[in-house]
Amino acid sequence: MKSKFAKRITTASRSFTRTILDLTSQNSIISFAGGLPDAALFPRENIEKHAKNLFETQDNRLFQYSNASGVEALKIEIAKKYTHALASEIMLTNGSQQGLDLVCKTFLDEKDCIVVEDPSYLAALGLFHMYNATIKAVPLHANGVDVQELERLFKTYQPKFFYTIPVFQNPTGYSYSLENRQEVVKIAEKYNVILLEDSPYEALRYDGKSTVSFADLLPKLTIALGTFSKTLAPDFRIGWIKAPQEIISALTLSKESTDLQNSKFFQYICARMMEKGELNAHIQKLVEYYRPKRDALVEALKRYFGESIEFVIPEGGMFLWVNFKKCADSMQLFDKAIKKGVAFVPGSVFFSDKRISSYGRLNYTNSTLEQIEEGVKALHSAYTEQ
Repeated sequence: MKSKFAKRITTASRSFTRTILDLTSQNSIISFAGGLPDAALFPRENIEKHAKNLFETQDNRLFQYSNASGVEALKIEIAKKYTHALASEIMLTNGSQQGLDLVCKTFLDEKDCIVVEDPSYLAALGLFHMYNATIKAVPLHANGVDVQELERLFKTYQPKFFYTIPVFQNPTGYSYSLENRQEVVKIAEKYNVILLEDSPYEALRYDGKSTVSFADLLPKLTIALGTFSKTLAPDFRIGWIKAPQEIISALTLSKESTDLQNSKFFQYICARMMEKGELNAHIQKLVEYYRPKRDALVEALKRYFGESIEFVIPEGGMFLWVNFKKCADSMQLFDKAIKKGVAFVPGSVFFSDKRISSYGRLNYTNSTLEQIEEGVKALHSAYTEQ
């Protein structure tokens, strides 16, 4: 039978995200590839306690259909994360990836322009390509984006939105300075461009001080995405969107035509953990466990690679962005590293034009200290064969 698939499917390449997840499932591979939390740290006892309480205190209406925007108690708790936010400005999503999809579905017509950081989150880039958006990229540095280039792109192309991960960015781990954020806000206001702010890692801070979000600096023009996948459990698939009520109403229409609603059960558990301060306590535990892992990766890279690589030590998050200076194409290093039993993500997949890159992204949260040492040693072995 002749294929009747949509063009977006027939022209799409296999997501490297799938490759990453396949690699992380192989016990023979030490994986610095996925952005996975440490499964040993999932708060199983608290989850079990609140699940049991729900069965004891709620009737069967707990499992009935409900509205698309999500459990009110959880929206109230999430709203507290922002300055002067209302629960009506929050919508629960099936992970933050659905939030991205709903924004695209609601705002993008074919060939509409958007601006992304260069480099940017690979699953977001894949999604934007599926919607056949015109993607323009603004250079990203350790303290934020090139604001002169950002203004040029806004003025020239009038994009629908600027997709940004301003805290512990994926893949780089970089964070915008307050001064850079303020400049971005001025430019967004001047050209009336929405800031699509994705913040999956901001709670995982090991050093430094938190800075104000775009959602608080420019609430009228910001759509903020968040998730509990990195701080609670990915399988809960609980993300959220914070935006002006007019935008939430439009996004709700898109969600109702997609999946009607999220599962409420885990939303109630999450809400109760937030109400009782258990989630904040759990996040502090994550920080205590992840900081030594970051430090171990930094120390091992310096010890084995010396000045043959470059990287900026992030103040938080899950990733290091490494420039393998003696390897022009990190995809070739990736192929050799796999044969040595270690995986990372080559830099090319994080650029909208998929250009050859000497950079690679290394995750440290999903490995033990012993695996970090062994994996860096194996990666260096592959590197020396270039």
